[in-house]
Amino acid sequence: MPTQSLQIINRTAQRFGTIDYSRWQAVRGQFYSWVTYPSAGISELNFFGTVSGQAGVSLADTNMPKAGSFGQQHFLVKSISLGIKISNNDLSGFNTTNIATNDTRTLASDLLYGFAQAGVLNFSIGARPFATIVRPFLYAPPNNYEPEVAVAPFEDPSAAPVVAGSTVVTGEPIVRQTRNKGNVYICDPNLLIEAEQQFSVALAYPSGIIPVLATNVVNDTTNPLKVGVILDGLVLRPMQ
Repeated sequence: MPTQSLQIINRTAQRFGTIDYSRWQAVRGQFYSWVTYPSAGISELNFFGTVSGQAGVSLADTNMPKAGSFGQQHFLVKSISLGIKISNNDLSGFNTTNIATNDTRTLASDLLYGFAQAGVLNFSIGARPFATIVRPFLYAPPNNYEPEVAVAPFEDPSAAPVVAGSTVVTGEPIVRQTRNKGNVYICDPNLLIEAEQQFSVALAYPSGIIPVLATNVVNDTTNPLKVGVILDGLVLRPMQ
């Protein structure tokens, strides 16, 4: 029985003519787009609208061949996932120097209680919506990640307490993402974006702007917080 990918390839062949596999190749591929999430929060973020080399955008931010489309190649989207990163990710764990304020000093607060717990991801091809994902950092998480807090701290009786009578806790619990490749948003059926066809992906916060909680870690200039959308699937491209 033919797979869905093969059926879509056959459909593409019928629409654009017979595919000569000596001139075309089908490969597994990913396209990604990372944008800065402002510390003050934002009502909507748009992805895949720029290419590397434009307006300070580098290959670390996106690998799109053309703004808003895949150029002279077709892309069959099999899954959608989101990601979170900062330049200095050594600071992404708990800082337990002051227990009373630690969840406002680290990215743990944003992963577990902040903007990552809200939002709506809208995926459209042309003017037609094809996917609407509520709370996308939970239901379309990074393609092998999910929030997790690990490693218990330990007490250090020899250290001076921050508050009189309190116990100093040292050892940095790690805030990380668990490894599970099944945690992506699976597109079923797969979504075919044809050559030169425009598409858009936007992350909106209709319930209100959510500022970054980790203000002592995130800095929009020196250590910006970036969120990304990763599309995984099958690339159909002409061979030169």
